[in-house]
Amino acid sequence: MAEKELNVVGMHCPSCVMAVELSMKDLNGVDDAKASLDTNSVTVEYDPDKITDADLVGAVKEAGFDVE
Repeated sequence: MAEKELNVVGMHCPSCVMAVELSMKDLNGVDDAKASLDTNSVTVEYDPDKITDADLVGAVKEAGFDVE
């Protein structure tokens, strides 16, 4: 397992946090995802053999947010 933190742009409420976390957890190869309004970020534990950084960024964007 690997861990990566992405800076998320556009989260402003608990529903946004949940949307980001669920979008990440839906990906095959993601073990856990925790988003934070305090840091505007999401920390993801994932299997790098199953998923790429581009997949992680794409999931955040599909949830309606951007990544810096």
